Amino acid sequence: MRGFLTTPGLCLAFALAAAPMAASAADAVTVMADSCAGCHGTDGHSIGGMPAFSGKKADELKKVLHDFKSGAREATVMDRIAKAYSVEQLDAIADYFASRKK
Repeated sequence: MRGFLTTPGLCLAFALAAAPMAASAADAVTVMADSCAGCHGTDGHSIGGMPAFSGKKADELKKVLHDFKSGAREATVMDRIAKAYSVEQLDAIADYFASRKK
């Protein structure tokens, strides 16, 4: 009888623990993208001297980010920032900004 009560309890605990993990992938992309706002503005709407990337297509953003990461595109800071991310993370960031409102 004791095992019967423990098993549903453990199943419930694992289900509750796993639920935030599914949301955490999307949250991680949002956190990474939010770090771009300091220079490029909220959702890529730059108000200063940094390039805006709102309204750009994902493929275009991915190429620029990959070029920064590989060193094919020179920069004062972005090349170092891009190297800290994996290709998959850069792609997720590009997809995030491409999906935002113009």
